[in-house]
Amino acid sequence: MPFVYNFPFFSIMLCLIGGIVTPFVRKGWLAQKLNMLVILGSLGMNIALLVELLITNENFVYTMGHFPAPFGNELRGGPLEALLASCFCLVMALCNLGGVDTLYKDIRPQKQYLYFLMTNLLLCSMISMIYTNDLFTGYVFIEINTIAACAIVMVKESGETTVATIRYLIMSLLGSGLFLFGMAMLYGITGHLLMEDLQESILALAATGKYAVPLTVTIGMMALSTAVKSALFPFHSWLPGAHGSATTSASSILSGLVLKAYIILLIKIIYRVFTPELLQELHISDFLLVFGIAGMIVGSVKALKERHIKRMVAYSSVSQIGYIFMGIGLNSEIGMAAAILHLLAHAFTKPMLFCSAGALVETAGHQYDMKALKGSGLKNKLAGIGFTVGGLSMIGIPLLAGFAPKLYFSEAALGSDWFRLGVVLAALAVSTVLNALYYLPMIVNLWTPKKSQEPSHGDAHGASQEGHAAQEAHGEPAAELVAGEAAVLEEAHEAPRLTVSFVVSMVVFLACNVALGVAFGPIMDMIRTGLHLL
Repeated sequence: MPFVYNFPFFSIMLCLIGGIVTPFVRKGWLAQKLNMLVILGSLGMNIALLVELLITNENFVYTMGHFPAPFGNELRGGPLEALLASCFCLVMALCNLGGVDTLYKDIRPQKQYLYFLMTNLLLCSMISMIYTNDLFTGYVFIEINTIAACAIVMVKESGETTVATIRYLIMSLLGSGLFLFGMAMLYGITGHLLMEDLQESILALAATGKYAVPLTVTIGMMALSTAVKSALFPFHSWLPGAHGSATTSASSILSGLVLKAYIILLIKIIYRVFTPELLQELHISDFLLVFGIAGMIVGSVKALKERHIKRMVAYSSVSQIGYIFMGIGLNSEIGMAAAILHLLAHAFTKPMLFCSAGALVETAGHQYDMKALKGSGLKNKLAGIGFTVGGLSMIGIPLLAGFAPKLYFSEAALGSDWFRLGVVLAALAVSTVLNALYYLPMIVNLWTPKKSQEPSHGDAHGASQEGHAAQEAHGEPAAELVAGEAAVLEEAHEAPRLTVSFVVSMVVFLACNVALGVAFGPIMDMIRTGLHLL
């Protein structure tokens, strides 16, 4: 076996070792450097594996410890898994670079190293879900992912993040429980946990017609589990609070990567355990299609009503997750490939939007409202460009990452019956228009200068009177109140300082977005080759 076939195991172990070592590194900046080394090491190994597998055009099974089932565990790699793992590592590195400055302000110095500990565990769990060939291993890393994801929200330590984390944890544990029950039932029926053995037993049972109801329930529970944990409508209510209140890098990781890891595991289960044909026969794909389309519309409508920039971007994620589930629900090779392409497009676009939004909020004096953000793109041009390109990509403008998946979704719909074709094309059109209705006004707002950067004399006099009234009510010194207001105004008008980490993150995000929008043909070929080998 070529040495590079060890790299999935090595990258998982590297992340685990990074998590073990991080608690001994109490300084935030040092923990961040260690975390970056772990991510880049994993990225290098997965890219090397991807190159090897594209040359050989094959997949492989890696037996952990050389112990066969049922005593051992297995990883399984192919071009698709290596591509996804490489992209996840790259996006994780860019998220931490793009939001690291805000992170140091949002998190107490004593707890900064804990954030990087949890991101190590997050990356470990996501790589494991991509490569695992065993359902129980998948479940174990689902739980690790859940705990680490909740931790990076709560580490900001505010009332809003605490409430959001509790909601997130409750919904995530509900999803984990559904997956566990489904897996336990499947094990009771078949006696297997490895994916190949499960598929062989399930197809034999389906051919005889035995256990039809239990099989339907198990598939339904696993699909529902993934829907809950990925925030598919109507299980999305936890997402805006968690993603909108977390620190910038955490919001980027949660939206760009964590939601997708569960979907990747579901796609592997569909292909390697149940098969797309059985999914269609039991009408599970119809369920995914209906709720995917509903999520596309509802997520966009909710985003349209928002004026809080991070919550708007979070509701946009609900809509984009709907696109992915719609592609899976079409239950065709081109539909599944389009879903994976959209998954990659969203993984590179949404973190860029969150990182840009975080920088724009800082530029506007830590204000999240659309009105307060007016003209902030003129002060922080790189963040403004990042948000503009990300918003246009999510709308589906050609030459950007979000365009090609919509094109392939339309092509996939052409292979369906007339009713599905009409519904899917109508949903794509409506969702695209809604995306434009909330992204374009925000983009225009960011680049529109304020009419007056300073309050008028009358406004200043009124503000002064209100300040004196507040002072009398609370017994605060007038001088201290006026000085505080002056400090806030000064901070709001101060030009932001661009750091090297933010510049690198934005430039690479922009380059990747354009690359996905221009060179989507070869990427789509890689995805379809990988699906054939699943």
